Amino acid sequence: MTRFKALLWMVIGTLAMIAMIISMNISDMGKEEKSTKKSTDIELAQKTKPKPQAKPAPKPKPKKTQRTPQAPLPNLNTALSGVDMGIPDFALGGIMGSGSELLGDVSKDLTMTESSVDSLPRAQERAPLEYPKEAKRKGIQGYVLFNLLIGKDGHVQRSKILESVPEGVFDDAASASVSQWRFEPATYQGEAVKVWAKQKITFKFQ
Repeated sequence: MTRFKALLWMVIGTLAMIAMIISMNISDMGKEEKSTKKSTDIELAQKTKPKPQAKPAPKPKPKKTQRTPQAPLPNLNTALSGVDMGIPDFALGGIMGSGSELLGDVSKDLTMTESSVDSLPRAQERAPLEYPKEAKRKGIQGYVLFNLLIGKDGHVQRSKILESVPEGVFDDAASASVSQWRFEPATYQGEAVKVWAKQKITFKFQ
């Protein structure tokens, strides 16, 4: 009887040992499955590629502005040929004619100066010069310097007082006299010309 109980307890212990081993194996297998599942999830999570972001649309390239081609500059020589500029040709001699012919065209309304003429105008007729009474009574002497515009016919066309000494004393008397003077006109290349010339009228006692 004692042997039977001992054998029974040995069998029960063995079965309990086997049951423990089996239960331990089952729990280990469960853990392995869980770890495998986690690693699979992790691998899947790592292998999942992120969605590609939409690239921004490229900016439109600016259109090239087409330049309007500029018209070529005109040839000055061609443009001026046949255009009357209203300027007389100053070439002398040859096919352009002589200087006297040129003067005939240019000198119609040309006013010259004393330094540019060949001969100066010379007084031919002088109107009587009246000495101012007040100046004569006081014994005042002086002069008036004029700039006269003398025409091609020798007449005085305009007069300007440049200087008078004493100032204002002899101006009226001198102007009244010189406006009636007659001159031999100035000449340039043998032709009478209009000219500005200076003339001094002196008032003094003789």
